[in-house]
Amino acid sequence: MTLFLVRDDDANATTDPERLARAFAPLFDAGIPVSFATVPDVALDTKGPDGEREGFLSSDVPPGPTTLRLEPETPLAAWLRRQDPGLVDVLMHGVSHARRRGNTEIGSLGGPETRALLEPALASLTAAIGRRPIGFVAPWDALSKEALLVVNGLFDLLSTGWVGRARLPVPSWPAHLLERRAGTQALPLRRGWILRHKGCLIRRETQAGEVPGAVETLARGALVAVVVLHHWQLWEGPDPHPAVRALAKFLKGRQTVTAWGAVRALDEFPAWAPFRKSSG
Repeated sequence: MTLFLVRDDDANATTDPERLARAFAPLFDAGIPVSFATVPDVALDTKGPDGEREGFLSSDVPPGPTTLRLEPETPLAAWLRRQDPGLVDVLMHGVSHARRRGNTEIGSLGGPETRALLEPALASLTAAIGRRPIGFVAPWDALSKEALLVVNGLFDLLSTGWVGRARLPVPSWPAHLLERRAGTQALPLRRGWILRHKGCLIRRETQAGEVPGAVETLARGALVAVVVLHHWQLWEGPDPHPAVRALAKFLKGRQTVTAWGAVRALDEFPAWAPFRKSSG
């Protein structure tokens, strides 16, 4: 039976938590948890692929060559601390979501550089939200082989898109082959897991009637199906987006998990037991 993990990307210190709660109210009202991939120290001048300022940055905060850290007193951090951890989970989403090198944040970095970035950011995010995030999401899903191994050493879960064999240690190749053949989207690596997704299929332009088919595509063969959302594409207007309402309706009654729940379920899945000590 497939589990479903709803992952929302790009929450940061400029995010309005009341607007965020309103956007996902249909999911929360149905008891469906959301795992927020949160940027610890967001860059205020990050550009999207179109060259425009990223849509996840509030227009109320002017652009500039600086960052804005999520502090314990930041409204978003205070909101996250007040939520039931069984309903609202937090993953770390890069460090600043800036394009450092190679048009990515950590997609072209070596191991020592990645560790030097991630460790202090993880400590500050932990202090801000009152608990240590179990999972990591790389901006634009871009990780070098060295960065991937650093992330795997710091987190129990890496949620990402495609991961080719060349970016993995040789001992993990048999598990990678099994994952590719079975299409489970879950790969054990050393102490943790790589949980893949099939893309962001629910966007601003998605119609309510398209949601069931999109989620079924994400779930096909997966042990844990990751439904990737971007709140800033879905929170225009006073009411929740029709696609969010449709997602809540589709997932109600199905097994949904936080990042913590996904790791627990994967740890208990017997098919991966032979690979847990030999995957790198």
